[in-house]
Amino acid sequence: MNTLEINQQKVIETKVFLKEITGDPVPFKDDLSLKSALKSQGGLAKYSNSERGIASCSLNTLKSASESLLERGFLELDELRVNAKDAIESVFVGKKATKTTRTGLKHKVVDLEHELCTMQKSNFLLTTIISELRGGLKKMALSTESREFQESEYRRINQEVEIKLNYTFKELNVKR
Repeated sequence: MNTLEINQQKVIETKVFLKEITGDPVPFKDDLSLKSALKSQGGLAKYSNSERGIASCSLNTLKSASESLLERGFLELDELRVNAKDAIESVFVGKKATKTTRTGLKHKVVDLEHELCTMQKSNFLLTTIISELRGGLKKMALSTESREFQESEYRRINQEVEIKLNYTFKELNVKR
């Protein structure tokens, strides 16, 4: 096999290998040479695995071979490298939101976005309840009805607010 064929085989086999890692990273979690290779583009170029037909080459050689063989060129191979690295990291990190790894940061962002959405819903519902409460208070303050009526109206409004608050906190899974 000549050098060109070896380099083309590296690109094709590396692409297949990276997709395999992304699909099921668990078998590769303890391969230190692989984890080291996935850290950088140069590491991926230097990576070799004779069982899979992946030979070592320079980064420029890998880039030029990728450009001619892959639809999106080297960019496609590099995205697969990053995805494979993230997949292996997620085996260790799991769904924990740590700030020390890229995958952990992604999980942290998802958790924070979910929390923000919950808080926005909560703020909207509480603002609505406060507006209704203020309307009821204004109605009571301007009322010329008897004291008994005002007290019964107060109890009705208070009960309504309690029901809405309980519903709001139940929907948002928040304890009062």
